[in-house]
Amino acid sequence: MDKESVLNIMKMVKDGTITPEEATELINALSGGEKNEKGKTTSGMFGKKLVIRVIPKNEKGNKANITIPWIFAGKFLKKFVTDKNMNVNVDDLINGMNIQVDDENEMVDIHIEG
Repeated sequence: MDKESVLNIMKMVKDGTITPEEATELINALSGGEKNEKGKTTSGMFGKKLVIRVIPKNEKGNKANITIPWIFAGKFLKKFVTDKNMNVNVDDLINGMNIQVDDENEMVDIHIEG
């Protein structure tokens, strides 16, 4: 990671755009990653995107198609899953597993691309 990138991240903290914790995560991702709860390095996540698709069963196309850079989405997704008491292991996404939630009207597909 070059000095200019670190200075830009520090400026974002100074300006209040991101928190110091988010800056740490960003620097870790850009400079080689950190270990997740299972001890696996997450450096390979830089440049990847979290994709969430809501697919209606009785209509064509997607009801929702959301793509978020993983560097921003990872923290949000872990908090969301915890807050909603969902039985989903976010590390499974990191390890390449697709998560699908299905009901009679639609299917929600969550995976990582890139």
